[in-house]
Amino acid sequence: MIFVNGRAMVRALVLVLVLIFSSAGCHSDGITGGAGTWTPGLATHDVAIGGLTRHYLLHVPDKRPTTSVGVVRAYSLVIVLHGSSGSADDIRQSTGMDALADSGRFLVAYPQGIRGAGGLFPSDWNGGACCGAAARENIDDVGFIAALITQVGAKLALDKRRVYVAGFSNGGRMAHRLACELSATIAAIAVVSGSLKDDNCAPAKPVSLVAIHGTDDAEVPFDDEALTAPPTTLTGVAATLPPSVKFWIAVNGCGAATKSPFAMDVVRTTLSTCTGTEVVFYAIQGGTHAWPGESGGAGSQPPMSELRASSIISQFFARQIRR
Repeated sequence: MIFVNGRAMVRALVLVLVLIFSSAGCHSDGITGGAGTWTPGLATHDVAIGGLTRHYLLHVPDKRPTTSVGVVRAYSLVIVLHGSSGSADDIRQSTGMDALADSGRFLVAYPQGIRGAGGLFPSDWNGGACCGAAARENIDDVGFIAALITQVGAKLALDKRRVYVAGFSNGGRMAHRLACELSATIAAIAVVSGSLKDDNCAPAKPVSLVAIHGTDDAEVPFDDEALTAPPTTLTGVAATLPPSVKFWIAVNGCGAATKSPFAMDVVRTTLSTCTGTEVVFYAIQGGTHAWPGESGGAGSQPPMSELRASSIISQFFARQIRR
């Protein structure tokens, strides 16, 4: 009898260990979802880069995109980057981008940032010469995102002219860096509460930009310094905009800037005659550090709730194509 109980205890211990290690293999830094599937729905995928295994969530819509006459066409891809100390699933929940991907029939990926030094620091991105463990440890996040795009393109029908990156906070800084270094791949970026911290930004091709920033942002200041200066001096309305926006206005050779009211506390600035691109900036008067229009948190409170960032971004991306 004692022998039987001993065998039962061993079996129970083995089962516990299997469950523990199975769980560890399927989840990393808060990422959840079915592993490795490329069918409609949400799944977790891995890519190896720089000696590390990196993870991202990918949402595939239920239906393929079609042309106006019903011909099936390739997917566009929107990559959404979380802020410092956030996770892929955090930004997925905040943005509600899955629902927009289903209605717009585009792919949406949510990469997971590195926590640095064995996981002892908040997750973040190597957005350039500023901020966080990923930058200090020179993590190859540009390589990670490039590998993600390559992997998605190898597994699914991807329109390589329609690849976009959106980012919040430190993820916004990473979006700027990706536009600097992967301009031959990325058609447009969207930056919410972020700034340009690449100190040698020299895009080979024009990249469109939509940016959103609150004037009372206490974490990434509205007028935060851009570490690469605009190649030309701007005048008029354009000269009053945040430094990072001014950089892309100058690089893209945009003409006159025009301000117009978008909501009670939101002012939209549009630029004319940009070279094959588009630049639009939304300033939220009294806005703070959050994703505008999110379902909960600071982004769901006025004045942030006057603007639905995810809808604006997805509509902006739909107009952009890499030349």
